[in-house]
Amino acid sequence: MAKTKKDIDKDLMYKMLMPSGSRTAKTAQSAEAHSYALDDEQNARETMEEPLNQHKTIIRREVGVAFMDTQPTILVNTMENVVLEKLESALARFQCCKCDRCKKDIVAMALNKLPPKYMVLQDGQLTPDVDPQTNAQVVTAVIQAILAVRAHPRH
Repeated sequence: MAKTKKDIDKDLMYKMLMPSGSRTAKTAQSAEAHSYALDDEQNARETMEEPLNQHKTIIRREVGVAFMDTQPTILVNTMENVVLEKLESALARFQCCKCDRCKKDIVAMALNKLPPKYMVLQDGQLTPDVDPQTNAQVVTAVIQAILAVRAHPRH
């Protein structure tokens, strides 16, 4: 079936816009023939840079950053530590059950009301202090949670 001028123009425009999609079988075969002469690392890089389909090409870039961390790091929600610090002083002010189940319910309810603030810390590093506004939000959330658990304890 002969191609019309419109089809030829579409193919030409596609080849101009998407040069990776215009690879022919001949260039693919020659690339395979040359890949036998390359060492394993270069061969692996070429396969990563080969187009997955005719429209997308993955370009692999290596970042030359030295590995500087020698100590293990942990991911910490700093709000959890602040809530646990404020819990005991808030429980002392209110007449509430202090069993383990009620404390965990209070902490869970308070953390659900607060936005999480995650930090990556080295093992054993102390969490930094929070600002006064965040401190007030934590105290408010803990007091609201204490009142809710005191009204309806789950034991």
